[in-house]
Amino acid sequence: MSLKLSKNRVNFLTKLIVEYIETSDEVDYSDDIGNIRFKIYQFILDELKMFEDIETAARDKIVSQKKNIPENSREWEILFRKYTGEELDKLGRLWD
Repeated sequence: MSLKLSKNRVNFLTKLIVEYIETSDEVDYSDDIGNIRFKIYQFILDELKMFEDIETAARDKIVSQKKNIPENSREWEILFRKYTGEELDKLGRLWD
């Protein structure tokens, strides 16, 4: 369930988004495209970090249970989804 991406993959996604912005008639921008590229790159990294922190918090909650719950078991998956959902709700985010 992890959302880890390599820096090459993040660069690739950033490039696709910037290409769309540059070629689309629906998007207007006034900032330098290099600045936009950097902001998009940072945004993606920040979002990935946020999801990583949420996953860590959910894993910590599962581990803190009195009962030992094996990772990747059906019960673990249910709790993981529940706890990640709770963390996202706190932030007003959706994940599905």
